[in-house]
Amino acid sequence: MHWIDKVAKALLKRGKKHVIASGISVSGHIHIGHCNDVFIADGVRRAVEESGGKAEAFWYADDYDPMRRIPWPLNEGELAEKYKQYLGVPYVDIPSPDPNYKNFVDYFARPFIESLGDFGINVKIYSGAEIYRSGKMAGLTKTALKQADKIRSILNKYRSELLPEDWLPYDAICEKCGRIATTRTFAWHGNYVSYRCEGCDYVSGCGHEGEADYTKGEGKLTWRVEWPARWKLLKVTCEPFGKDHAVVGGSYDTGKLIAKQVFKYRAPYPVTYEWVSLHGERMSSSKGVVFTLPQWLEIAEPELLRYFIFRSKPMKAKDFDPGLALLDLYDEFDLVEQVRFGKVEASDRRKKQFKRIYELSQRSKPSKRLVQRVSFRFATVLSQVMRDEKHAIEVLTSKGMLTNPSEADVKLAIRRLGCAGKWVSKYAPERLRFKVSEEVPFEAVRRLTEQQKQGLAQLATDLSSRDYTPVELHNHIYEIGKKIGLKVPDLFKAIYLALLGRESGPRAGNFISALDKEFVISRFKEVISS
Repeated sequence: MHWIDKVAKALLKRGKKHVIASGISVSGHIHIGHCNDVFIADGVRRAVEESGGKAEAFWYADDYDPMRRIPWPLNEGELAEKYKQYLGVPYVDIPSPDPNYKNFVDYFARPFIESLGDFGINVKIYSGAEIYRSGKMAGLTKTALKQADKIRSILNKYRSELLPEDWLPYDAICEKCGRIATTRTFAWHGNYVSYRCEGCDYVSGCGHEGEADYTKGEGKLTWRVEWPARWKLLKVTCEPFGKDHAVVGGSYDTGKLIAKQVFKYRAPYPVTYEWVSLHGERMSSSKGVVFTLPQWLEIAEPELLRYFIFRSKPMKAKDFDPGLALLDLYDEFDLVEQVRFGKVEASDRRKKQFKRIYELSQRSKPSKRLVQRVSFRFATVLSQVMRDEKHAIEVLTSKGMLTNPSEADVKLAIRRLGCAGKWVSKYAPERLRFKVSEEVPFEAVRRLTEQQKQGLAQLATDLSSRDYTPVELHNHIYEIGKKIGLKVPDLFKAIYLALLGRESGPRAGNFISALDKEFVISRFKEVISS
């Protein structure tokens, strides 16, 4: 059973109706590392519904949190000086660097939110600022203020430095400087809390003393209290979250106790996940170590990110590399699809595993028939030589990679070619980028030996007599080398010198197959006679 289905099974033992939460503090660009939250939430929703339950999922923007660090790219040059004044201010109250966006939150969150539909993610969107300002959190805030002593006692069990006797679980927004991180709330009455703007470890306070109306959202509950309050407000029954919240004495441990003892609510079923890294480095919005959903859609299909997340257990570390490793990820996904439809043999256990992973990778219900996929490796080559989409489909059909393609097959092929072209231009190593020489590169081919020319002559003859798939052609080049006693690397060099004027290039079988066969034959003959 896939781990998503195990979560769904555990939830259905609790009841038939579920709300699965996800969310993030909008502290900068929202990257694919943040996608664990919302993708898992939506996956659990789907699994619960498939098992006969009712479920909904949501994504909650923690946009009322203070800006603790200026995120990339606002932390460079003149922008860094401009945004320094907003340290400690709620994200929602910080201006956007781009006038096309309402504010800081809109600037960073909108591209993410608008991309979710492309990945088949069906979630409701909440804004923390709107929740507070609408008064929806007022009742729970009052409950927390009334039971501040009990909350303080719970939190102090896990603290080395105890909270002071007058501590209250509320962060007011200073009416003078607009900061929320710098205030300390020390008393309350009716709808108001009293606070001083004292400062914090990364920004000074302005010294102002005042009152804030918590029913109007002039502040927010502290994180460890807000989280369980949110569970009750939105009736959350399950929530995925990062491993930092799951440590002993962490936010989830204290949240469970506060939910039970203060808000009289059962804590949601937890799904803990490991971080996603980029090139082995932990992703960070503030440092600019990010890879966003729009960036993903440029070079890869949405199903591939879903596969990346659901192919392994949530606590298994995941590293994403948009370079050569992406080719392997494409190969993996295509293999899973082939096994799913019985085109590649696998054990019964593996078939079941792949079937469920494949289903979860789809944006909606998977097709009942196997679609025709173009190898992404081949697409990276074809995208560099195709004249237009029509020409590309003709090449793919002539090479047997598409057989009587449906409209859907053609659409998928064009999409993959588009992703491949973007990948080549942005992430491919130099050896995989090429431009076919329009004329014979005489300066380069002078270096060819007679034996290398013999290999090209044999290859030209064989190409004239039959058609090869890219894999067959690649293997056939090895056979030619062995047959004439030429080291295979030297034959590959001869091919690249003849066509590119350099000694290396993309995989030869893919490369030659993407080119017009008559052109290749003619070029080899010209080189041989030169």
